[in-house]
Amino acid sequence: MDNFFLTKYFDWQIRRTSNIDRAMNLLTKRLGFRSNTAGIVDTLIQRVTGMSLSPTRSGISTNIEQRVNMYHLVSQVIAYNVFGDLVEVGCNEGQSAVLITTVLHSYGSPKRLHVYDSFEGLPSIGGEDGSSYKEGDLATSEEVLRHNFRLHGLELPEIHKGWFAHTLPGGLPEKICFAHLDGDLYDSIMTSLQHVYPRLSSGAVCLIDDYCDTDINPNGWNYLPGVKQACDEFMADKPETICYLYSGAFTHGFFRKI
Repeated sequence: MDNFFLTKYFDWQIRRTSNIDRAMNLLTKRLGFRSNTAGIVDTLIQRVTGMSLSPTRSGISTNIEQRVNMYHLVSQVIAYNVFGDLVEVGCNEGQSAVLITTVLHSYGSPKRLHVYDSFEGLPSIGGEDGSSYKEGDLATSEEVLRHNFRLHGLELPEIHKGWFAHTLPGGLPEKICFAHLDGDLYDSIMTSLQHVYPRLSSGAVCLIDDYCDTDINPNGWNYLPGVKQACDEFMADKPETICYLYSGAFTHGFFRKI
């Protein structure tokens, strides 16, 4: 199979923080020399945001490095025939769910994808979660998710609408081969791990969005610190270790169930 759908389905256009540097570079090139305004802009961005890279996005909150990682991890559990279905806990508009479904189709896999979201945005923010977001942020609707699947001619996943504490206890597949946890907050990630982890098959992959290890990447996207705190606490007595993946300007990590 090929993965060129990644560039067909999603808007990979780089959205520069400033186009001034590009304009200056083009102008000075015509005059016979090159300016370094891009480097100056990048330095200013790093000083203001703490990030060495400017986010390049598809949709709202992801980039191509993250999606390539997801593509390969989903492909692995299918290729190695890990037992169970797939879940995405925190699906928002469904762009990652579209990617996962497309990979399933490419392999002709009978596995099903289950997605979970309140579609009401973030719940109340705890002290562990920093101050970058507030309650209600990232709200969308189930219809937006449905529209994205219709747009690409894909059948819908199993949609479980509601808060994780209500939908996960009785709504997860019996066995899970791949889980994408994108709950953003300490409580949401902790709840997700508590219910998903026991159902992961041996060899299953659990991918956690917004997991940032500043010891490895001091300039990483660490605006949701509650995610790593919840993971570290939950995994403290588990045999698996979370691997922090390179994902451009954003962050995520994964572990493989033993």
